[in-house]
Amino acid sequence: MKRVLFSSFIIFLLAPVALYGQGRGVYVAVEAGGMLGLNRQSSLANDQALNGYKFHLMFGRNFNDRFYFGLGLGNEVYRASESAGPFSSRFGILPFLADFRVPLHHNFLSGTLSVVANAGYAPRIGNDLFRGALAHGGISYGYPLSFNGPDLFLTLGYGLQQIVLPYQSNNLQQQTISLTLGLFIN
Repeated sequence: MKRVLFSSFIIFLLAPVALYGQGRGVYVAVEAGGMLGLNRQSSLANDQALNGYKFHLMFGRNFNDRFYFGLGLGNEVYRASESAGPFSSRFGILPFLADFRVPLHHNFLSGTLSVVANAGYAPRIGNDLFRGALAHGGISYGYPLSFNGPDLFLTLGYGLQQIVLPYQSNNLQQQTISLTLGLFIN
């Protein structure tokens, strides 16, 4: 099963290169940034908000510069200011993501203005990582670093994150505003 999924992913990435020859049918996006928690968690000590940081790596296809779709892997870490009962003050997730990007305006202040959305699920891997579903959306500005080269992009977004706490009746429902800086290679 792992080989079938891996083979499908490789074909998904390499098919545009084989079909279009010199065209750039694939993209890579790398982003890192911070997250500011909006809601307080009643299941944590002192009703704390969780703040944190994230790192995402996405690979995908470019559909005529009108729509981008990709798959990726992320690392998100949320922190509370003090320990929350049986759990530490750190909540980490490792989500598998679907990445969607739609350019709105290609000549916006010498760059590209886009709408970005990510949806995914983080399985529980080991004792340090929690599981849960997530969805992020936002607006992104990409500034070209060179002609037909990579773009440096800045994204302002809103995210929803469910963190399933093992052996607890209450899960964490996290709402965040995030600001990320990244590199988009198309």
